[in-house]
Amino acid sequence: MVSVGPSGELCEKISEISGQNPFLCMQCGTCSASCTGIGVMDLLPRQVVRMVQLGRREALACRSIWVCSSCLACTTRCPRGIDIARLMEALRAINLRRGHEVLSPERIPAALLTEVPQMAVTCAFRKLSA
Repeated sequence: MVSVGPSGELCEKISEISGQNPFLCMQCGTCSASCTGIGVMDLLPRQVVRMVQLGRREALACRSIWVCSSCLACTTRCPRGIDIARLMEALRAINLRRGHEVLSPERIPAALLTEVPQMAVTCAFRKLSA
């Protein structure tokens, strides 16, 4: 994937969508230490933020942005007041706007729909599809 500089389009787009300034992050790791989904993420939240700071488009392809449950533990503990959950959501939004859906109705087994609460399915579609 192609990288762009720190003042590149990725960081600007993230700031525009999320209203957050990724450059405020000082890489303390508090967000990563607070994260409830860290066990299934491929990159720590602070690593994702660093990739955004560097304008690295690989941040859009990492699993961590989809695993983030937006529990806001990182956001409430960030000493710089950055809403990291919003940054993760902005990365998901960029993917979805480009048509990179993670969940499509055709891929859900019909049997699962009778076992899973409807609210869970609705939330999954809201987060993982355009």
